[in-house]
Amino acid sequence: MNPVDLQELVDRELKRLPGPRAPRSLLPRVLAATVEQPELPWYRSAWVTWPLAWQAVSIAAVALIAAGAWFAVPLVAQLLSSSSWTSVSAVPERMVTVGRTASETATVVRLFWRVLIEPVAVYLFALALSLSLACALIWTALERLALGGAQQQ
Repeated sequence: MNPVDLQELVDRELKRLPGPRAPRSLLPRVLAATVEQPELPWYRSAWVTWPLAWQAVSIAAVALIAAGAWFAVPLVAQLLSSSSWTSVSAVPERMVTVGRTASETATVVRLFWRVLIEPVAVYLFALALSLSLACALIWTALERLALGGAQQQ
């Protein structure tokens, strides 16, 4: 018998077999296992399952922290860069040096971004997006054609 004919015969016979059945005791065991699990307190569960009031409080807290950081960072930077603050003897020279070094490093990083990365960032993003979509398309084709795909029953 030809290997192709044998493969078609085996495939046809296997498709005629009934699908596997779950044992009758499976559903009661699954239900019993779900009942036995203790329910987690609301703060240990996912955020979307929290009570609405606590969700609102958490959103407000995050907004306050973000607003505080948004307004505090420029004030601290202005305070550290002002000449009156750096001349105070309470500020160690090492802190002033660290602040200047951080400022210079930020300037160099900003320069590299604007000169080297920013001109090609859009193109790199478009390339990464198109490659990701191509990989997803290839995987879908492989899954449906070569691997047989999901059986619809």
